Amino acid sequence: MLKLISILSCCIALLGSPKLIADEVLKLGMSVALSGPAKDIGQQLRQGAQLYFEYANNLPDRSHPKVSLMVLDDGYEPARTVVNTRYLIDQHKVMALFGNMGTPTAHAIQAILTHHQLPLLVPFTGADFLRSNTPYPVFNWRASYLDEANEQVRYLVDEQGHKAIALLIQADEFGLTLEKSFRQALTARGLKPKVTARFRRNSADINKALKLIMRNEVTAVAMIGTYQPLSLFIDKAMHRGFKGTFTGVSFTSSTALFAKLTSKSALMISEVVPDPSKCQAQLCELFRSLIHKQNLATSPQIFEGFLNAAIFISALDYCPRPVTRACLPGAMQQVLKKDPTIRTIFGLSDTENKPRVYRSYFQ
Repeated sequence: MLKLISILSCCIALLGSPKLIADEVLKLGMSVALSGPAKDIGQQLRQGAQLYFEYANNLPDRSHPKVSLMVLDDGYEPARTVVNTRYLIDQHKVMALFGNMGTPTAHAIQAILTHHQLPLLVPFTGADFLRSNTPYPVFNWRASYLDEANEQVRYLVDEQGHKAIALLIQADEFGLTLEKSFRQALTARGLKPKVTARFRRNSADINKALKLIMRNEVTAVAMIGTYQPLSLFIDKAMHRGFKGTFTGVSFTSSTALFAKLTSKSALMISEVVPDPSKCQAQLCELFRSLIHKQNLATSPQIFEGFLNAAIFISALDYCPRPVTRACLPGAMQQVLKKDPTIRTIFGLSDTENKPRVYRSYFQ
């Protein structure tokens, strides 16, 4: 009897030991564009997340579980996101989706997430429908698209004095969400868009939209889309003599857009992270060090993916073992509220919990 008690005590101790906790593997799934005209965005988000997860998994004194991130390509097409999500749930048995990319793609999988009560963590979108009263668990820290629209309208109207502003919009849920946000921001200043032009997602056919906008003699264009069609639009508009100002949201990928432009234009992109080459925090220094070792280019999207992973790993300290999917969103929220490094990076003070919007300018 004493021998049995001794064996049981030994087993209980082992179950709570750091080694066994560290040997646990948490499976996460990610569906992003790794191919197609928006591939640079998805590839950068993947690189950033993997950069931190690999660092955290290989820490010599690691006490948290390892993280396995399976990344699937959806080409920024909602139908493929649905297929990927079902595979990640049924075959890979993921405990959460992590860092998924896009508004229309997130919209397409809502029924699946609701049915499985699968957490959607740090999605790369500022869409309103993911920000409150969702029927499935969600955690996001990035500024909303309304926040970004307000920042762009502040720049265009309050600082630059523009009143004749066009909206160039991707024709899907992404575009509709931001069109609503821009109209709200403009209405607050007694304005409305002079013209609204649309183009298809994953399409470079912006000629009709360009003609419509140029006919209306606007002085600024607020653009909602990805880097490939927007770079074509800007270059063609400049070639036709447009002298005004362009803006775009963080989803566009400023790094990819700036790299594709062949014309010198007045362009501002709203961002949800500070400049990773300049931010002052220990996590920023770690990011720069790891980026240098891996010989990767720095971008806001890689930095965002990196921060997403860092928040996830820190959140594990707030979850009992074994870690359950139900714990993750609340634990990540605790990191956002309490972690001084994260709060410093996001510009949060003791009284301020609203993420800031930053800016990148095309030089």
